[in-house]
Amino acid sequence: MRTIITLAGDDMGLVSENDMALAIQAAEEVFAQHGADPMACEVANQKQYSDAEITRDEALLCAIWEEANYAAWHKATIGWMSRNIDLYIMVRSAAADGMDTISA
Repeated sequence: MRTIITLAGDDMGLVSENDMALAIQAAEEVFAQHGADPMACEVANQKQYSDAEITRDEALLCAIWEEANYAAWHKATIGWMSRNIDLYIMVRSAAADGMDTISA
């Protein structure tokens, strides 16, 4: 299954197509650098924010998620005057049958 990284948030309309591509590339590079599955990172991050107890491995996945999210946010917003920006990465899987599923 192929993983698709996108950007979301209230300020998505302010991001150019070029900056969007650069932001997604920045996030992909972080996941690749750590050899981490983006979907596993997002699942661990969501578990953490639901106040569930997480393992050490899940905590590391959360740290990778935050690093990738910041890399994308920074790349998309570089040069912007404001830093109060609602913009974040999302991950979804593109199933072999062509039907996309958004991570939970």
